[in-house]
Amino acid sequence: MKLRTVLLITLTLTAINGGILIYRYLRPPSTPPAIATAPTSPTPPTPAERAPSATTVPQSPQPPDQPPPAKTPPDRVATLETKPRPPKLPDHSLPPVGVADWILVEKKARRLTLFRNSKPLKSYDIALGRQPEGPKRFQGDNKTPEGRYRIDSRKKNSDYYRALHISYPGPGDTAYATKQQRSAGGDIMIHGLPKGMDSLGRLHLLRDWTAGCIAVTNTEIEELWHAIPNGTPIEIRP
Repeated sequence: MKLRTVLLITLTLTAINGGILIYRYLRPPSTPPAIATAPTSPTPPTPAERAPSATTVPQSPQPPDQPPPAKTPPDRVATLETKPRPPKLPDHSLPPVGVADWILVEKKARRLTLFRNSKPLKSYDIALGRQPEGPKRFQGDNKTPEGRYRIDSRKKNSDYYRALHISYPGPGDTAYATKQQRSAGGDIMIHGLPKGMDSLGRLHLLRDWTAGCIAVTNTEIEELWHAIPNGTPIEIRP
């Protein structure tokens, strides 16, 4: 009886131990618990990382006792003009103040300007010879001369109201025409309008109509008559 009881107990324990072994074998492995790690120190930056970026501008500290630097004035070179401004001419409606010591005629601009001490006194719109392009070379070519001359005389009662005579032809003009066996011509003047046509006024500027002279209105030639003494140099440019 005792032997049977011992065998029964032994078989029971053996079965229990076997079941425990089989359970442990078949159970999935458990996840190991997370291990807390101590915080690591940051990795020191590399030389490339320490270099400042291209857009970062290092600023030097300002001493607290010094005022901030003055602003740099703007670049004034950009405001300079590449070409000088032409001198402002006096009002057309007023007569010139003073006596001229130089006359400039610009054929292309159809303009005559009086100067004194290199300052403009007044400018006038003009009409030229019927063939205005190029310098006068010969008698009858209907061209206005180009070059440097003088006012050498005047006519108070000419066929074109008043007239100031220009010293064309000069020696060079005469020599050129002589080589061509032709006459250089003459009687080149600054004059007003033909007799009886005073009322035409500035309408005469609609076309070049002279035989080579420089034409203005009768009111304007009256001003020039008083502002230009004999001997005044005149330069006629293309």
